[in-house]
Amino acid sequence: MLFNSFIFVGFLAVVLAGYWALRTPRYQNPFLLVASLFFYGFGGPWFLILIIYCAVVAYAVGLLVERSQRHGRTALIVGVPAVLSVLFVFKYFNFFIDTVASNLPLIGLEFSEVTLRLALPIGISFFTFQAVGYMIDVYRGDAPAERNPVDFFLFVTFFPQLVAGPIERATHLLPQIRRRRSFDESDLGVGVYLILQGYVKKAVIADNLKPVVDSLFGFDNLTAPLVAVGLLAFAFQIYGDFSGYTDIARGVARLMGFNLLLNFRRPYIAANPSEFWARWHITLSNWFRDYVYIPLGGNRRGPGRVLANLMATMVLSGLWHGASTNFILWGAFHGALLIGHRLWRVARPEPARSRLARGASIAVFFTLTVYGWMLFRITSWDTIVSYTQALFTDWSLGHLGVVSLFAVLPYVLLAVVVDVLESRALESRPAVARQRMRVAWGLAPYFAALFAIIVVLGSETGGEFIYFKF
Repeated sequence: MLFNSFIFVGFLAVVLAGYWALRTPRYQNPFLLVASLFFYGFGGPWFLILIIYCAVVAYAVGLLVERSQRHGRTALIVGVPAVLSVLFVFKYFNFFIDTVASNLPLIGLEFSEVTLRLALPIGISFFTFQAVGYMIDVYRGDAPAERNPVDFFLFVTFFPQLVAGPIERATHLLPQIRRRRSFDESDLGVGVYLILQGYVKKAVIADNLKPVVDSLFGFDNLTAPLVAVGLLAFAFQIYGDFSGYTDIARGVARLMGFNLLLNFRRPYIAANPSEFWARWHITLSNWFRDYVYIPLGGNRRGPGRVLANLMATMVLSGLWHGASTNFILWGAFHGALLIGHRLWRVARPEPARSRLARGASIAVFFTLTVYGWMLFRITSWDTIVSYTQALFTDWSLGHLGVVSLFAVLPYVLLAVVVDVLESRALESRPAVARQRMRVAWGLAPYFAALFAIIVVLGSETGGEFIYFKF
């Protein structure tokens, strides 16, 4: 069920009416669990088996780990692979078999290719990581095991963030599920704000940039200006698409009294790769930091090991996005940027503090980030090479380049304006922000402007969100 569909609007209206009529978590949580399972199973009922399986395994492992220190490690060693095996089979098995089949002839061996060719369940990377994070947190003692099966299954399947995040932590979401929730004016204001903003990002910015991106990248050979415009358009398409989803998810959750984790914080004003990953897909960045980078040794085992840990973490992060060589290249590219930045900090421990220096750093890193999106978007190595060569050789600006640029710039500027207004409305002093959101009439003109933008400029051909397939 897509957020950008009339079916979802009707579904949400029914859920909100039933949810607030039930008043207490004792009745609200089972209702939300049923609604969440219906939401996920709407497009493919068979996939419910997978998410229920992951939830059952994580729930059982959590209880075993807490009840028995002696067998807790064994339970974790069994439970984590049991959940990740679902991810491997449905997301990576075909990639693994295809890679083996294509390389064995190089050493004179024949291979009878057998592949599952299973449909990829939406959101599988998100709910499996959430379940794995829970088991590790319980094992580490960072979170208590949840004994109420309804509350735990709701934690894994909570529909606003189920299929594209943010990836929640047990320490953050489970306490909210357990506590009594009451209707609050500030939650209503923030919720409506985030939902409208999310639809602007998705339906207006991302969906209007998509045809430009698809048209330009449909050609194997482009001049440098067209490659640059295509990459700029894709940078804001994927940002509008993904951050738009999480805005809607956070807004819907706020209408029910839940506060989901922040997933984006103006990533394109990052001045270096470390700052970028503290601003882009924050919950995934934190997941890989806490459950991959730190267990590998983090910063504790010498300079060479630190650099290797950074690269390994980012390659795995790239692979998380999809079973394709281009995602591995994209992860390695960002790993190289993180390594380069770390070496630069060692050589120059005192960063420049002037606004001019920061502005220059933002411009340089934004350029590198936008180039990196080529590795994310283009699956053909020959096309990547062709586009990269064009960027260094062919800067002839033709009529199509000018037209494409002027088609993209209004949506880029709209994305900037939306981000600036969000920072003023939601990231000022908390007490001031809450007061602004309580005075709904004061924000009514802005809400009306967002709604008008959606109605007038929203694309009617927008489809599913990009991160649904991850």
